[in-house]
Amino acid sequence: MIKITSKTLIVNFETEVKLGKNDAIELTLVHQAFIYEGKNDNIDCDLELADFTNVKFLGIPIKEGYKQFNQFKEQLLALGIDLNKLIDEEEKRLMNNGLKSIIIEMFRDRLN
Repeated sequence: MIKITSKTLIVNFETEVKLGKNDAIELTLVHQAFIYEGKNDNIDCDLELADFTNVKFLGIPIKEGYKQFNQFKEQLLALGIDLNKLIDEEEKRLMNNGLKSIIIEMFRDRLN
C-alpha cells in the first residue's frame, strides 16, 4: 500500500523586467516555484531564480547562452553597472510585492 506523506508542485514562470537607468537592460527572469504542504497542512512556497532569457541592452538583443551572458555581465561591470546587484534588487521588489502569496493562491487547490 502506498501512503502519500507530502505533496509538492513545481511550477516554472517568467517575469519580464527592465533594469538600470532609463530601463536600459531588459530581460526575462525564469523562476521555479516549489509549492508544498508545510506543517499543520499550511501551503508554503519557495522560489528559485532558474535562468535569464530575452536579454537586451538599449534594445539590442544579447546572444543567448551562459558564456555570452557572463561576457555581457563583465562588460557592464567594466562600465560600473553590477547586473547581479540589479537582479537581486528586482528579486526583492518582486517578493515585497507579494509574488510568493500570489503563487500560493494560484495553486492552492492543486495540492488538496
